[in-house]
Amino acid sequence: MTNFFVRIVGVNRKQRLCFTTWTQEMSAPYRRCDRTWVVRVGGRKALAVGRYTRVLADEEEAMGQVFRPETLLPGKESTHA
Repeated sequence: MTNFFVRIVGVNRKQRLCFTTWTQEMSAPYRRCDRTWVVRVGGRKALAVGRYTRVLADEEEAMGQVFRPETLLPGKESTHA
């Protein structure tokens, strides 16, 4: 199994040309990438590239990371408003 991924994703038209964000799978094996590089390739499309660096235990932990990242990642600030 490879940990690298490349995907086409949707973005807001006003989003910067290049930026980093986090990515997480919402189905097994619940992998997470804390640094995903995203480059816009059109008005509402972008290319996301990254490498999954850890596996979350189960669906409950994966959902918790998405909806309550500040409570499950001590010492890390949430960048999502």
